[in-house]
Amino acid sequence: MLEAKSALAGAPANGGRDGADGKRRCRLGELRGNVLLQVAGFPATIAEVERVLPMVLGAPLPKALSETVAIGAGRVFRTGPEQFWIVGPAGNGDAEAQLRQVIPPAVGAVTALSHSRTRVVIEGACARAVLRKAIPLDFDPDVFRVHQAALTGLHHTPILVHR
Repeated sequence: MLEAKSALAGAPANGGRDGADGKRRCRLGELRGNVLLQVAGFPATIAEVERVLPMVLGAPLPKALSETVAIGAGRVFRTGPEQFWIVGPAGNGDAEAQLRQVIPPAVGAVTALSHSRTRVVIEGACARAVLRKAIPLDFDPDVFRVHQAALTGLHHTPILVHR
């Protein structure tokens, strides 16, 4: 039987390096144990998807691409005009089944993406400086606020950055 294996399984476990003064400036690591579902509608049916999703999730949907909405320990991202990503802790196995019940194939699609994505966290005093070196976004705290998201790229790889 096949087992899911992280793309970062061989990476060092310590997740950072100490500075000359012995203090840790940044921590880099992987967030494991999460579920990622993509919910998409069609142009003619997105209104129905947007009507039923809040009932299942128990929260309103983000209105803009940069907005996110908390749902318990998870979060909802609007990743396109007719598309949402739902991220939450593993163990809520019925979420996908519930979504498939209220969003039939004629209305939209529910796709599990958990095994095709890696979640990376970078935090600490140097996080913005590190991200600015490779990602074309304005990471100023007054511009890229807490819980804001942006779709961008990193060396030909599409990424979603969430603060």
